[in-house]
Amino acid sequence: VQKAEPLMQQVKEVADATGDWDTAFSGSFFSNRKMLDELVVILFISILLMYFILAAQFESFVQPLVVLLEIPIDVAFALVLLWICGHTLNLMSAIGLIVTCGIIINDSILKLDAINELRKTGIPLLEAIHEAGRRRLRPIIMTSLTTIFAMVPLLFSFDMGSELQKPLSIAMIGAMFIGTLVSLFIIPLIYWFIYRNKKA
Repeated sequence: VQKAEPLMQQVKEVADATGDWDTAFSGSFFSNRKMLDELVVILFISILLMYFILAAQFESFVQPLVVLLEIPIDVAFALVLLWICGHTLNLMSAIGLIVTCGIIINDSILKLDAINELRKTGIPLLEAIHEAGRRRLRPIIMTSLTTIFAMVPLLFSFDMGSELQKPLSIAMIGAMFIGTLVSLFIIPLIYWFIYRNKKA
């Protein structure tokens, strides 16, 4: 697959040089690449819509950015893990990334919402962050573990279609693992950094 595009370009150049042939390339490789490009566009549109919805929910233009900051971190870690395991980003792994980011984003949304509600009652910033973290710790861990354990069997599958299933499971496990750490530690830290000098 890595040498396919240069080879196709050479064939096209030879055919165009003679002028006696019309060339066309088709197959699952091209359809998957087209669908992957469409998924990227859909992802950007979804992120934009999520921003406006979260801005209305939090009544803030900054807090949605804190939540959405998790997406590039999760995606970057999952891509590195795919590369380490000898896989590349394909249609199935892209779908896995989108699904996992949607799941893990919910944890950060609920955590920030809990912090905001606690601060409205007059609780100091650090205490609100600690209390919200304590309340959301078990749900976040349980969500992550159930998703990761559900994907583990696909890593050891050697049946027909396993070459598609493995990138999906690796992407989801990687994104869920790093996303859990981000939700538990990085998101509250960024929230504290932004609001540390502001009153509730």
